[in-house]
Amino acid sequence: MVVAMNPLAALQRLFGINRREAIAVCALVGLLAGGALYRWLSEPNEVVLPLELERLLDSLALASMAPPAAEAFADTTHRTLPKRAPSKLPREVVNLNTATKAELMSLPGVGEVIAERILEYRRQKRFETPEELMEVKGIGPKKFERIRPYIRVD
Repeated sequence: MVVAMNPLAALQRLFGINRREAIAVCALVGLLAGGALYRWLSEPNEVVLPLELERLLDSLALASMAPPAAEAFADTTHRTLPKRAPSKLPREVVNLNTATKAELMSLPGVGEVIAERILEYRRQKRFETPEELMEVKGIGPKKFERIRPYIRVD
């Protein structure tokens, strides 16, 4: 003979808890599951594709909709990607001891704040080596490696 057991009674027996504790556990589990479900349903399910992949998928979709006779007259010209903006990297190597704020801001990864910090460091002490630039707050080894080809110290 199989006896159907109340789920609360099963929890009580399994964990050795009383009825109120079993109800509290069920309520907490229900709230957690409901919150997770709400969050999952409220998130947008969009997939953001890189530009080239998006163009490829668009082309494939158009090709699959085109009638076979139209394929002979299909546009076979290649589109080119738009050109990047001209590089704002310095044209000449920048001397850390004489550079203006604008020249410092032309260095990769250096904005207005870091340029000001470099100028403040220079007011207190001249740069003896390019590596001293890493003593400026905000310039670590990675940023220094990007900047290094564009700086010098005289």
